[in-house]
Amino acid sequence: MKKYQSKTIHIGNMGEHLIASMLSQHCIVRDVSQGKDTGIDLYCEILKKDSLELTLHFFCQVKTYKKHISRSEIEKNMDYWGNQPVPCFLFLVKYSNVKTINKESEIWVYDLPYFLAISDAKKKGITLKRHVEKKFLICDENNNRDRMTIESFLYHHVPFSYGLWQMRRYGLVLPNPEIDQNLPEVLVGGLTKIYKEKIEKQILYANRLMEKEKTE
Repeated sequence: MKKYQSKTIHIGNMGEHLIASMLSQHCIVRDVSQGKDTGIDLYCEILKKDSLELTLHFFCQVKTYKKHISRSEIEKNMDYWGNQPVPCFLFLVKYSNVKTINKESEIWVYDLPYFLAISDAKKKGITLKRHVEKKFLICDENNNRDRMTIESFLYHHVPFSYGLWQMRRYGLVLPNPEIDQNLPEVLVGGLTKIYKEKIEKQILYANRLMEKEKTE
């Protein structure tokens, strides 16, 4: 009996392997096997450029479509992504021809940490300000206004997102854990207003802990 692969799964596999290959230049990439994918396809750990020291972790979901992802496609896993211990990003492999997915596709990143922060801000009537959009094209240095190359994404944007993720989940205010010290920090106006209660709770807990240790 002949056995055939689903076209949808085949296209999805090509897109996932394309993203894994692209990220593998600068990361250790661990894939999630089929049947165990609950909204995350790749576990990534960034390598420092010179020493290859292992640094920050982030997770990826990969979608391979001919068009942009619908709002409902993003929202259906948002709560799950938001509860992960590290930042999650949604990668879109946007192709026009199946035969040239690995050569001619656009690679878009949907910035889930920022999506989540915007949602939290709306509930409190706060407007966030940032110079990069919620989704951006991974590009060469000169062909996109955001200039989000794969290196700038990994060594500049992910460190910022790591700090944002920790603030949102735990109220921890961290300096950007910069990997490339030559790049300026990424700032978003209004973040501390959103998570003020969580931040104050962490400060109170830290003060109590320090006072307790003084008496021991």
